Amino acid sequence: MLFVFFLGYVPFLFGQETMTLPEAIETGLRNNYGINIARNNALISTHNASLGNAGFLPVIDATGSWDWNLSNAKVSVVSGSELDVSNAHSNVLESGVNLQWRLFDGLNMFITYDKLKALQEKGELQTKIEVEQTLAAIIIAFYNIVRQDQAVRFLTEQVDISRFRLELARLRYETGSGSELEWLKARVEMNADLADLTSQRNEYENSKTYLNELLARNIDTKFEIHDSIPLSDTLRLDSIRALMNIGNTRLKVSEEDIRIARQEMRSSRAQQIPFIDFIAGYNYFRNETEAGFIKYNRYFGPGVGISAGVTLFDGLNLQRQVRNARIVCMNSQLEHDRLKLDLDAYLIRIYNDYRNQLDLVGFELENMTLAERNMDLAKESFSVGAISSLDLREIQKNLLEARERYLTTRFRTKVKETELLLISGQLVR
Repeated sequence: MLFVFFLGYVPFLFGQETMTLPEAIETGLRNNYGINIARNNALISTHNASLGNAGFLPVIDATGSWDWNLSNAKVSVVSGSELDVSNAHSNVLESGVNLQWRLFDGLNMFITYDKLKALQEKGELQTKIEVEQTLAAIIIAFYNIVRQDQAVRFLTEQVDISRFRLELARLRYETGSGSELEWLKARVEMNADLADLTSQRNEYENSKTYLNELLARNIDTKFEIHDSIPLSDTLRLDSIRALMNIGNTRLKVSEEDIRIARQEMRSSRAQQIPFIDFIAGYNYFRNETEAGFIKYNRYFGPGVGISAGVTLFDGLNLQRQVRNARIVCMNSQLEHDRLKLDLDAYLIRIYNDYRNQLDLVGFELENMTLAERNMDLAKESFSVGAISSLDLREIQKNLLEARERYLTTRFRTKVKETELLLISGQLVR
């Protein structure tokens, strides 16, 4: 079972047309093509991890044949007997059940079974990686929609401010207290704001389309998201690093690669050891012919036996395989060590970005609050002619920039938070 960990998330319910993050994740886990393909590949690894595939179980074959021939035969033997027959009939019937069971192969069957179990575990871990990456993408896409929706709201308010400015500029122009230039400039800038709002609405719809794609459902599915972007300031580097070292899925896959490489090396060595097979069977044979001195021959019954063998020389191929397997094993360990170093460096970079973004969120929130208050005062001042249209526009731009910076910083913090949960193995448990 998969458990998804979200810090600070509280769902808001607005009816059936509203999607929450848990609902998006549930749909993604059920539908996403990448996850389902990874699950199927893991199922193949599970099927392969069997005693029969490792060589523990015997092989039983059933065979049967029937031959009929018409021939001319002329036979002369040293005793002086002769046989000369034309159009001689021959009828041969043969059947049997045979068992071959390898009793000993240098423990290679045990080594192979352990390797197959490691491949099974690796397949399950690769499925978990696909799930983790998909969930991270869904979380980021979900909150990007929240971000784009909020940006639409801010730009809508921007258009309302521009409309307020345009209306006052028109009244002043018509009453002679203002210029036509000011009125036309207000119209141009309101049209620019309307164009920005149109583009932002398109960004919002595209972000919803991308989430539908991640959820592997109809791209045209309509939904709304009513949510904020919750943040957590409780993540600490030492705890995240400790969790990463024991819970990172890529590290676990690397550990399985080392285990598989070691089993490959052991398997190569085991091929130098003699093998012992047990053989048993029950066979039936009957031959009726007019083209020989023995016209009828039949025998049937069980049989058992033991066979053994060892490769004495194969062009030094076994030695080459052992040496190469040892190198592969060394490389697997080196890859594991490199991955640990890369992840540690990546973790520090992400964590530094996360803490920096958290600090910036506070600054940008304060700036946005001040800009909103400044905008309220500016509107009042513009209404009584205390400031110019140009001053109002400048304050309006400052407000929009402050809001955009706040939105962007909050979203980036959520992205870094999600990446920290992902790298530490906390996203899926």
